[in-house]
Amino acid sequence: MAVVLITNGALSGAIAAIVAGRSITSTTGADYVASIAAASSFVDQFLVANAALGAPMADADNAQIGQLIEAICYGVLEGRNLSSVVDADYTVMAGAAVALCKQAEASLVA
Repeated sequence: MAVVLITNGALSGAIAAIVAGRSITSTTGADYVASIAAASSFVDQFLVANAALGAPMADADNAQIGQLIEAICYGVLEGRNLSSVVDADYTVMAGAAVALCKQAEASLVA
């Protein structure tokens, strides 16, 4: 089961939520290592929650699934302090995002 679109969508949404409303001005990539690590931890937990579904989401479900997941992850995470790099710290938020994505997936146009 391919989950490249799903993974990239969750990562994009998490990163967007982390930087939303902040003044991002550094031109040094290393300044963002902690933020990317936190986003990656959320994504890891998102994938765990997705895999636990009776019928997990997969890239083949819909060509637009990555965009849906990006938007929902951004919405679920925006305004929260995402700094932990412990995957389990995102269990509730990732589970909620997966539930919403799974429910909304059926509304995507094929």
